[in-house]
Amino acid sequence: MGLARQTIEHAYRRVAPRLLGDDVARADGACRLAPEWLVLDVNNVCNLHCNMCDVGLEDRSTAFWSNLIGSDPRDMTVDMLERVLEQAKAFFPRPRIALAMTEPLIHPHILDLALAVTTRGFYCAITSNGSRLPRLAAGLVEAGLGELTLSVDGPPEVHDRIRGRKGSFEELYQGALALAAARGDTRAPRLQISFTVSEANQGHIAEAVRSVLPLRPDRVMVSQLNFISDDMARAHNGAYGGPLAVTRSSLGEMDPARFDAGLIWRQLQDVRAEAGAWPDTRLTLTPDFEDASEVARYYGEPEQFVGTRTCRDPWRMAMVRSDGTLLPAHGRCYHVPLGNVTRGSLSELWNGPAMRGFRRTLQAGGGTLPACSRCCGVIGRREP
Repeated sequence: MGLARQTIEHAYRRVAPRLLGDDVARADGACRLAPEWLVLDVNNVCNLHCNMCDVGLEDRSTAFWSNLIGSDPRDMTVDMLERVLEQAKAFFPRPRIALAMTEPLIHPHILDLALAVTTRGFYCAITSNGSRLPRLAAGLVEAGLGELTLSVDGPPEVHDRIRGRKGSFEELYQGALALAAARGDTRAPRLQISFTVSEANQGHIAEAVRSVLPLRPDRVMVSQLNFISDDMARAHNGAYGGPLAVTRSSLGEMDPARFDAGLIWRQLQDVRAEAGAWPDTRLTLTPDFEDASEVARYYGEPEQFVGTRTCRDPWRMAMVRSDGTLLPAHGRCYHVPLGNVTRGSLSELWNGPAMRGFRRTLQAGGGTLPACSRCCGVIGRREP
């Protein structure tokens, strides 16, 4: 019954915008469709120290830190999760649930959380660094997890150096093997590998992908770095301040000007050429550049948008922190609290004054704000 309902709801999502019109164009900032995803920040700690991550670098000045860690870090309780799920049942179609922040597999009750999601009929996805996966793989399969995304930063030596801990690639790899053994021929949950280009791994893209292909992932996603540079922050803050002000983010000591566009382009071409021979794995490149000049523009002119100027994520998803605070879209979005599920329902907050106001601000800015130009909400996406 759960799978049948999810199929019906997925079909409805595809048809409804054609019948109702595009909510992104509504002047009142309201969204008639339910969120496609609720991203749950189930814990506020991470056991790795990635050298391009604001959390790993303990950069407390960024929106990313505020969204994921904040001033009151705590694990999401099972009671809080059940409150979120009970409220989410009011939506049609039901949103998918992502347990994604900050490192969900180190939550002491992660299997209970995943099981609570699936037994209530919701699709459940997890994004993880994979360090705890070897001991949890079988339990996640048994809990009915729908999708697992593992983040990889390179072949073993490069990955371990970026993650700040020796052996972190091997943990991830052994965990994925344990997952494959537990899921057997069903290939459920779907396994996705996410690789993000950084200054430290830009010459190892193809090698990184080859290192995980023996795991037979369902999809490999290669994305360019999401970041805010100093110039981007200055341009944004000149027009927007207060709760929408930003700082340099997700760069650490990296400099976008030091990224080698020619090298990255050649690496992407190698991956693209090899992907045609993969029997089980789909490749996604974000953005899907057409030539090396587009790579050069991406890192050399980060204030210039690539792809769409219209971010649709605040009409598609929302994030719930471990204390019940609702935030727009996901962890990389602006730190703009929209209310709390302990004092209002998700359905009310989804179209409450704060959320509608945030959407209208994006509309007034042309669909995005200056600091959005290198965010996953827009890079590589086409105008509708």
